[in-house]
Amino acid sequence: MITYKDLNPNDVVFTPDHMAKKIVSLYKLSGKILEPCSGEGVFLKYLPKDTEWCEITKGRDFFEFKDKVDWIVTNPPYSNFDRFLDHAFELSNNVVFLVPVAKILKSWGTIIKIKKYGGIVSIWLVPASKCGFPFGFPAGSFHFKKGYKGLTKFDYYDDKENQEILLWDK
Repeated sequence: MITYKDLNPNDVVFTPDHMAKKIVSLYKLSGKILEPCSGEGVFLKYLPKDTEWCEITKGRDFFEFKDKVDWIVTNPPYSNFDRFLDHAFELSNNVVFLVPVAKILKSWGTIIKIKKYGGIVSIWLVPASKCGFPFGFPAGSFHFKKGYKGLTKFDYYDDKENQEILLWDK
């Protein structure tokens, strides 16, 4: 059995409870939902009770999961991000990832992959420190939707309230 100590330490970043609660509240989740790297279960606390889950340390490898779902919501592993994004796009019509912004904008190839899938419905930008990430880069909750061609909505973390600031057209 794989344990957390067997994994890349950069991949073992647990989402704080308040962050998981906020992220789940941002979306109108319905249908079949998957949390593909459930860790200690923080997102599962706020997702519907019948949410499917994977966790490699508990013997449920996301890459072996083949069922189609309506939503994937997670904080994915960084060292395997490209493969993780590809598999999420194969399985789901809606994908929500809490990741450093740089993971999404790191290459033109990643941007083209997202465009071919559909697009980004919304981005909730948040300081990495609020997510438990051990670096200073900005992070975000990205909602990707298969076939989406509309505007991308930006929201920004604010200790008091999140505020819609800007829209851009693809």
